[in-house]
Amino acid sequence: MMQSLRFIINFSSESCKMECSVCKKPTNQRCSRCQAKYYCSTSCQRRDYPNHVLDCPLRSADILVKNALNDLIPSKMSVRYEYGFCNCKHLEDESKLIGLYIGLIEIIGCNANQLHSWWESGTLSENIKRAYDDKGYTSNYYKWFLKNEHVLQGLYKYEEDKSYEYLMEKHYFSLIMLYLSERDLKVPFNSFPRSKRNVCAFYLTIITGRIPIIEDIDWIDLGFCSCKFDNNYLGKSEERRLGDLYRELIVQKGCKIDEFHDAYLSGSIGYLLERKCGSNNCNWLSENKIEIRGYCNPTKSVYHLKQYALSDSAVLQPSVDVDYGFVNCRTEDERRQLKHIYRKLIKTPQFETQDLHEACLAGKIFDYVKSILPNEMLKSDFFKNPYP
Repeated sequence: MMQSLRFIINFSSESCKMECSVCKKPTNQRCSRCQAKYYCSTSCQRRDYPNHVLDCPLRSADILVKNALNDLIPSKMSVRYEYGFCNCKHLEDESKLIGLYIGLIEIIGCNANQLHSWWESGTLSENIKRAYDDKGYTSNYYKWFLKNEHVLQGLYKYEEDKSYEYLMEKHYFSLIMLYLSERDLKVPFNSFPRSKRNVCAFYLTIITGRIPIIEDIDWIDLGFCSCKFDNNYLGKSEERRLGDLYRELIVQKGCKIDEFHDAYLSGSIGYLLERKCGSNNCNWLSENKIEIRGYCNPTKSVYHLKQYALSDSAVLQPSVDVDYGFVNCRTEDERRQLKHIYRKLIKTPQFETQDLHEACLAGKIFDYVKSILPNEMLKSDFFKNPYP
C-alpha cells in the first residue's frame, strides 16, 4: 500500500481555497494523479487512501507496472500507445518490449513515478538506456532494444478516437487489408460506420493474438462477458477458448470483414461460427452458455454488472444501478462495498451468471448471494430491486 501511495502523495495547487476531503479545512492542495480530491496534509491523504485508491484513475505507467509484475503484454490501448507497444510490428517484438520493462522494474527497481516522468518529458528511451547502463545489467531484451529504439520514439498521450484513427491509418491498416473489400480499401478508415470500426478493431485484437479487455465494447458484444471466471489464465481460460474460436474463423477460415460485419449487425455471429467452424466448436458455445449479442442488440444487465464489478474503470450502467441494488446505497463507501461483494461472488467457482440473472428477475438476489457467500456480512437492503 505504501508503494502505491507514493504515486499520489505529491500535491498540485491552485489559487482558490477548497475543503480538505477528510477534515474540511481550507486547502489548495490536491491529488496530483486525479486532480479531484483535496487534502490539507499527507496525514489526511493517508487516512483517505483506502477509499480514494478505488476511485483515483491509474496512469498508464501504473498499469504498465502491474502488467510487468504479472508478465503480461499490455492490452489497454492507452498503455500500448504511450509506451511503444503500438509501434511493434510483431507479437514477438511486443514480448521483447515487455521483457525490457520487466527487467527495468523488477531488477533495476524503477517505479511508475519514474516511468511516467520519463514518458512525460519525452526522454523514456534515453533514461531506460541510462538505467540499464548504470546498473551494468544486460539482457537479450536490452540488446534487442538497442537495435529497435524506434519503438519508443514519438510517443504521445492517448486521446481515444483521435489516437486510434491515427493508428489505424498509419500502423494497423496493413494488418487487416487482406480482410477488407476493394471498396473499403479505397476510403479512409474514419469514414467507416462505427459498427465496422468496431469490427476492424476486433480483427486487430484477434490477429495479433489477444482477446478483448474487459472495458472494450467487444467484451460485451462478442460474448466474452458470458464466459465463466476460473482459476486458470488469470480467470480467463474460457475467454481464451472463445478467442481461439474467433481466430479460427478469421485467420484460418479467412472470414472477410464485410461478412462478419453483417452478422455483427444482425446478431447472427453464432450461426456464422457454426457455418464456418463446424458444429463441434459451436456445441461448446451452447454447453457453456456463451451468449453473443452483436451490435447494439439487447443484453442482460447481469453482463454489465460483471463488467463493472471486475473492472477498475468501467462505468456503472443505469440498468445495473437499479437491477442489482446500487441505487439503494446511500454513500460511495456502501457502493464500493457492494461492488466488492459482487466481484467476490463472480470469482467464486460456484457462481453462474444465468443463476444470478434469474435471481434478479425473481427478486431473490440476496438469497442467491448468501447461498454462494454464506460467511460474508451482507445487508439484505442492499440487494432489493423492483422485481418480481
